[in-house]
This record gives sequence, structure tokens and C-alpha cells, in this order.
Amino acid sequence: MTARLPAALEPVSDAAALLARCAREERPAEGLHLRGADLSATRFEGLRLRGVLLEGCRLTGCQWERADLSDVAFRQCELSNSSWRDGFFARVGFADCKAVGADFSETGWREAAFDGCALSYAVFDRARLRGVAFSDCDLSHASLQECIWKGLRLDRTALQSAGFLHTPLAGLDLTGCALDGIAVSDTHAELRGAVVTMEQAAMLAKRLGLVIKA
Repeated sequence: MTARLPAALEPVSDAAALLARCAREERPAEGLHLRGADLSATRFEGLRLRGVLLEGCRLTGCQWERADLSDVAFRQCELSNSSWRDGFFARVGFADCKAVGADFSETGWREAAFDGCALSYAVFDRARLRGVAFSDCDLSHASLQECIWKGLRLDRTALQSAGFLHTPLAGLDLTGCALDGIAVSDTHAELRGAVVTMEQAAMLAKRLGLVIKA
């Protein structure tokens, strides 16, 4: 699902000041184009964005907790070590973004997409993922514990050493993903019903102590 951006977006010269004013006045930031803005280390709680394009922006170490984003697009943005805890994302797209170590725990998602994003060590614990797609992404060492999902897609996505403790994967197609070292509970209950290739199944079977004879 692509963000439904307005046909005409208003360019912003001082993004930090404008967003601070919107947060202070408790009104949404709407119909804006933020290009090349440095929003690193900014702190906004409960910020609302509607129909906003962020292009080439830097949000490293920002804390936008409880943010409410609808029809927002991030393109080639740097979001590493940022915090979005307890936020809500509807029709939000991330394309060619870097969000290493970003904290998306306790967030809600509806019709969102990550394309070509670096998300290693990102945290999605207890996230509610509905209609979310990851394509050509790096989720290695990411944490997706206790997640609830519906319509989740993982295409050509690296999941090496990613953690899925208490996140049931039944029905999830993992055939296009790298699963080496995927972390689940000792019972491996999370993997029941997941869709994998023969090669992946053989690799996972070894974790169960099975000996496979050719």
C-alpha cells in the first residue's frame, strides 16, 4: 500500500521548528515536503503527520514516541537509533531507508511497506502488524517478539539471528528469506505452520536434533 500523498506538497525550510509548533499546538502537520531536513535528536511526543513526504532526511536518535502517521512516505532517510515506541502507522512507506537499531516496539501498523531498508537490530517487540510488507530488507538481529500479525509479507529479506520469541509464524511464507540463526523458544512452537523451502526445512530440522539421511 502506497501512501496517498496530496498532489501538491508544501516545501518546508525549517522542519524542526514547524514540527515543534505543530506538537505544541496539538495539531497535525499536513501536506508537507521535508527534503534534506536534519531532525536528529528531536523529541516529539504524540506528533501527528498527515500526507507528508520526508526525502533524504536525517532522524538519527530522534524520539517520536506515540507518533500518529497516516499517508506518510520516507525516502532515503536515516532513522538509525530512533524511537517510535507506542506509535501508529497507517499507509506509511519506507523506501531505501536506514533504521539500524530503531525502536518500533508496541507500535500499530496498517497497510505499510518497507522496501530496500536496512533494519538490522531494529526492535518490533509487541507490534501489531496488519498488511505490512518487507521487501529486499535486512532484518538480521532484529527483534520481533510477541508480535501479532495479519497479512504480513517478507520477500527477499534477511532474517539471520532475528528473534521471534512468542510470535507465531503459522502461514507466513519465509521461502524468500535467509533464516540462519533465527531465534525462537526452546520448543520451536513459533515455527509450526511456517512456509519454508526444503533447504530451509533441513536447516531448521537440525535445530530439533533430527538427523537427515539422503
